[in-house]
Amino acid sequence: MLVGAAAGLIAGGLGAFVGQPIGWAVVTGLGLAVPLMVFGAGYAVLVALGKVPAGVFAPAAVYWVIAFPLALLMHAAVTAWVITGTPSLPPEPWKFLAFRALVSMGFAIGFLWMHEQIGRFWWPRIIGHNPYARRVVEQYTHLAAALQSRKAARKPTRSL
Repeated sequence: MLVGAAAGLIAGGLGAFVGQPIGWAVVTGLGLAVPLMVFGAGYAVLVALGKVPAGVFAPAAVYWVIAFPLALLMHAAVTAWVITGTPSLPPEPWKFLAFRALVSMGFAIGFLWMHEQIGRFWWPRIIGHNPYARRVVEQYTHLAAALQSRKAARKPTRSL
């Protein structure tokens, strides 16, 4: 959700910076922030329910290759509605969605990185009363142990 809020804040700030009326800038920011926050919360729920493994890129990439273009399509429709008075899709919507799907891989990497950076401080605090946080911490602990054992197996042994 923080990623969506940050993206919306940046979009609204850029809108205000280039001279949009403040109302347009706010709607532009909200038009991007709300869909990204909803999709980000959806990903967090999938991780918490154990439907998606925590910290693994492929499921995050698959999720965001669908969610990211849809969020930007909603943002484009809201922006068109603010400017023209009627919501509309961008010209050639399939090309619009395909390009955003390509860009989504970078967004998935950034989202996953931020999810782990913020979560590693938040989940241990609520682990006592939140079973979903416990599951996520256990998944990350298991992943870290697997990576550590894999790294130890690759380490060459020194012989004298």
